[in-house]
Amino acid sequence: TPDCLDCHAGRARPVENTFNTYQDPPFEAEGITCEHCHGHVEAHLKSPVPGSIINPAHLPPRERSSVCEQCHLAGEERIPNPGMQLSEFHAGMKLEDVYTVYVDKASLSPEGVNPLRVISHVQQLALSRCARESQGKLWCGTCHDPHVHPTDPAASFRAKCLSCHGQKLLSTHPKPDDNCIGCHMPRRPVSDGAHTVFTDHRIEINPPPVTSTVASIPPPEELVAWHEPAGPLAERNLGLADIKVGERFESFPMVHAGFKLLTAVRDKFPNDPAVLLGIGKVFLVVNDGAQAAKCFELLIQQQPDVALNYDYAGLAQKELRDKSKAVAYEKKAIQLDPQLATPYQELLDIYSATRDTEGVLETLQQYHQAFPQKLDAQEALARAGK
Repeated sequence: TPDCLDCHAGRARPVENTFNTYQDPPFEAEGITCEHCHGHVEAHLKSPVPGSIINPAHLPPRERSSVCEQCHLAGEERIPNPGMQLSEFHAGMKLEDVYTVYVDKASLSPEGVNPLRVISHVQQLALSRCARESQGKLWCGTCHDPHVHPTDPAASFRAKCLSCHGQKLLSTHPKPDDNCIGCHMPRRPVSDGAHTVFTDHRIEINPPPVTSTVASIPPPEELVAWHEPAGPLAERNLGLADIKVGERFESFPMVHAGFKLLTAVRDKFPNDPAVLLGIGKVFLVVNDGAQAAKCFELLIQQQPDVALNYDYAGLAQKELRDKSKAVAYEKKAIQLDPQLATPYQELLDIYSATRDTEGVLETLQQYHQAFPQKLDAQEALARAGK
């Protein structure tokens, strides 16, 4: 999705209202551009003088950290503010002006169990004693120059450590003392990325030994905002995060907590598609097709060209056992976004349940045409002799 590509490519060009379809060419720039860390470039191009472009090091602490957090802090969930997308963040803003990052409350404790994750550098650093006692002075840019990769990382980072701790540390430090990061920031396997290792940014005095055993990520018991958004957005965004994370971990208590938050603030966000979608999804979870259908009908009124909305409306009608409406919604979803896989799968399920072999075959052919490399469609058509 564009949210993934925002940190891995330059200016993705998605087709509006689709899930993962892109224009040709799909990117305005193939790599990360200067704008990612330095803000909009127009003013600088008009007057290319010092001060006409943002230097993150000169920003206030919260805005400064936000520049790094946009790609190095995933948390459990990221919730955009109403009408916004993650990609609308730009240097000079606070992250929570665009979206809120939610983390497991337990992960905020330095004494807690925090399995190493791929995109958790900011969280790890915040747990370190170095960061906690620096009064906000230690940040990513203290040690990292994003424009230069050091030819001798051990020596370069050792110099960074000594710039804070001073040469007197060497007189009391056990030998050898020439590789700070090798001892205090070991590379470890991560719990959410197979066969990969990442540098542990917790900067522990006596870090536990590196093992090949990777601790699994426990389901969060409570989500908290990395930085709270303003006003009623706090309840809205937390409610949406609770529902998304609760669905992922199959935690009904978390889903229910999110539902309560969203229903409490619904009047403050009466036409908010994300709120309608969140509430509707909970009604689906509890098998209340009628209430879910009402939410998705309102959602379609707000966003009549978004395929996912019709897919969810089809699920609600499927729950109500209204085959004709369910089929109509799923077909509309395919019409709007042929590269969205779930409507084909729902249609196949509906037709199979009603023994509509003609409908199954027609859907399989459409599915295969949209996704010619998918083996399930190939195998099903082969079994049907088509």
